[in-house]
Amino acid sequence: MNNISKIKTALQNNKELKQYFIEAIIDFETKGGHPASNVRDTVSGPLADELFMGEKFSKQLDSGITINFVYNSKIAREFLLSQPAVPNHVWEPQTTKLLLHFSKNAKNVIIAGAYFGDQAIPVAWNIRESGICHTFEPNKNNSDLIIENAHLNNLTNVLINNLALWNKTNEQLVFEGEDALASTIAADGSTQNVLHTITIDDYVAQHQVNPVSLLMIDVEGSEIKVLEGATAMLKKDHPVVVFETHSLYNDWSKGLENSDSVKLMTNLGYEVFAIREFHQNIDTGTMPVELLPLNRTYCEIPPHHGFNLLAVPSTDLIENDLFTIVYDLSPKLILPKNDVKFLPSKF
Repeated sequence: MNNISKIKTALQNNKELKQYFIEAIIDFETKGGHPASNVRDTVSGPLADELFMGEKFSKQLDSGITINFVYNSKIAREFLLSQPAVPNHVWEPQTTKLLLHFSKNAKNVIIAGAYFGDQAIPVAWNIRESGICHTFEPNKNNSDLIIENAHLNNLTNVLINNLALWNKTNEQLVFEGEDALASTIAADGSTQNVLHTITIDDYVAQHQVNPVSLLMIDVEGSEIKVLEGATAMLKKDHPVVVFETHSLYNDWSKGLENSDSVKLMTNLGYEVFAIREFHQNIDTGTMPVELLPLNRTYCEIPPHHGFNLLAVPSTDLIENDLFTIVYDLSPKLILPKNDVKFLPSKF
């Protein structure tokens, strides 16, 4: 057994020692004389991966919400090593702000690709007096964690669907990839680990979900399929929509505004913006949510990253102090970064 394996075994059997190691890693990041994100990518993050991969943790948000999660992704890593130790979000602070803003007093929110509830549980907490959070997570391990986290926080307004949203109901799919980055593809005759599908339009009709105020989609490349299966609901309810775009799955060569998922939304009368976001757990305080018009969004060449888009039925919805429009910057916020394109305009 090598030294790392010995340490990992010791940590598994001693919660106090495990917490000491977590605090020591964070202390190293903050006192090492280097920006935390640099150190985390190259030193402390890989060390934490070696020590904690596959371990289950429980962590509290400053709202009082408790989240149980398994350390198996960058999302889990960033949450575990958050600064402050009791953060106000799990992942993507600006997207979280936006979701909480648009879900306020909502009757129905749909979250596709809900993972372990990193966004769904805070949203459900936010609307616990007014509405229902409908979650879709075809990975059984993850959907079980959503159930666990809902019970842990006494949330009775979370509906967990162990189904994949798609553009056709009763299709059969399988996962391709691992955990948070797993995408879905046609089963092609496979009978093992088959996922079953439903469209949003069929789901809302069958369960009399009306109206939908907010829809979030993060399904690793299948966003267009989910949107195609939701067009009737989008035309009827005009919800705010947050969805991911990624260069691995979407063609940006003719501009973001001409990609398939964006064109579907604009053809329905929506205005679409890129959300500038940190892909880490960082406290952004009162920093406004910065939005980029798609024809004024800087994408790295060659593009190799994803980010979230915001689609609104009317720009009146973003004409307030929470949002600001910026131009010719990257949707990726990166600290540290010497290039101004990757820095927030206000922080």
